Order: sequence, then structure tokens, then C-alpha cells
Amino acid sequence: MPACHHDGVTLPAYPYPPPAPVQPKRRWWLVGIVATWIVVVAGLAVWSVRHDPPSVPEQRNIKQALPYLERATGAMLAAADVDGQAVVLGDLVFDRDCRVTPVRAGVQAVRDVIVHVRAGQVGAAFDAIAAGLPAAYHGRARHSPQGTRHDLYADAGGFVAIDATARTDDTAFTLIASTGCRPLADGVDLSPADPPATNLPAAYQKAADAVGASAAAATERQVSCPNGRTASAVVSGDLPEPANLGKALERLVPTTAVVQADPHDWAYRDGDVSIVVSGVDGKVQVAATAGCG
Repeated sequence: MPACHHDGVTLPAYPYPPPAPVQPKRRWWLVGIVATWIVVVAGLAVWSVRHDPPSVPEQRNIKQALPYLERATGAMLAAADVDGQAVVLGDLVFDRDCRVTPVRAGVQAVRDVIVHVRAGQVGAAFDAIAAGLPAAYHGRARHSPQGTRHDLYADAGGFVAIDATARTDDTAFTLIASTGCRPLADGVDLSPADPPATNLPAAYQKAADAVGASAAAATERQVSCPNGRTASAVVSGDLPEPANLGKALERLVPTTAVVQADPHDWAYRDGDVSIVVSGVDGKVQVAATAGCG
């Protein structure tokens, strides 16, 4: 084998080109681990979607939210329907003027309970209602430092909220349960109508007779109560307002049962039934709510 000289150093001479570099062996075991991990992650994602509870309202559509709204309404009514107060159970209302995302239309469901209280009792009523809601709702009432504004908030679960706001001099306020904006769902009637009332409570009949509308048509709305009972409200249509509403009603109501007595608005309790007669523009509406008790 000939040798070559470079600066006095003898180097071996190779008549053949150097061998090609050795290619590393493909690590098939590593490829298999990665592929297996991808399958596991994908499977966990599918399981999570099917089994994990929703983490944002947009993951539960309006149909899935309605049972939570029903329970929240019943809880509001049960907490507010006490001696010294009169309540009106509201109906179910859908609002389609909302969007789940900027490009996705949605719908919001709302239900309320109107609460009538005696003068100066709003703050105490907020505290009592917050305490009377289910413990899981974490209801809380807040009052402004000046004591002129009162707020109530509770989390009814399923992303359904309960809230109310009133001022100290108010004699009525509204508890509102709302689903927030939710995706639409098949099988939900977005324009529900209260059915005709088939069983008029005696307390309602007496009030209707007093305002001269004993034969007027009435509708009925219901809600399930936390104790398993069903509360109901019978509500008249618009009726002609008597010339003197107070004079028409005062003979029916013991003074101790009166909650509100204004020229055009009366609220009182007839036993366990709340009676509210509200007038506007020469018309009155009679509502009789039999609560959860």
C-alpha cells in the first residue's frame, strides 16, 4: 500500500473510498409508543365530552337547562311565600334576541316571582329569601353602605342564576331566574301559552267577584316545589278597574293580612293564598298564587 508524505509525516494511502456512514436503525418501538399515546389522548377526549360536566353554558342547550330553571323557580317561590308577603308566580318566557357566539344564534329562558312586601321591609326580605334558598345555591343578599339599595344573587346550578335588585322604599321586587343565552334544541316550544284555569281557588273567586269580574276567563301556571308539591297561580285577563279599588277589596281583607294597599295596587294574603290585584290604564288583573306550603 503506497504511502504519502505531508510535512514529514507519513500517512497511509487508501486505494478505496472510505466506507459509507452507518444509517441508524429506525426505532420502531418509539413510533409505537407515540401512536399508542395519540390513541389514548383521543379516547380520553371523547370520553370527557360524553361524561364530564359542562364547563361553560354553551355546552348545555336550552332543553337541558330548563329543568334547572324549573327547580330554581320553585325554590324562589318557596323562599318568598311567607306571612307578611304576597307573591305572584310568573310564567316561562323565551327570548331569542341573543347569540351564543357572534355567528351562532341562541335563546334565553327566564322565569320570575314578583314579591310584594310592606313598606320598609325590602332589606329584611332579601336576607330571609337568600337564607331560605337551598344551601347548594349559596344565596347571598348585599346592601349598599347607605342602606338604599339591595341585591340578591344565587347560583341554581346548570349555569342558571337567580338575582334581584330593589331600593329601600320599594314595596315590590322581582326575583328572576335565567338560563343565560343557550344553543337552540329540538322539541322546545319557544312560545308557550298558559292553559285555561279549570279549578278556581275560593280566594281568587272572592277577589274577582269584588272587582265585578266573577265570570272572567283565567289561565293557570304551575311550578314544582322543593318539597315535591306543585304550586300554581290563577291569573285573570285584563278586567275593568272599579272606580275605587280599595273600597271594592277592603271588606274582604283583615287589616293584618294586607301587604300593600295603593290606589291601583293591592296585595294581601287570604289564608295560604297570595292575592295581588294590579291596575293600569283603567284595567286590573287578579292573580291568586297558592305556594309550596
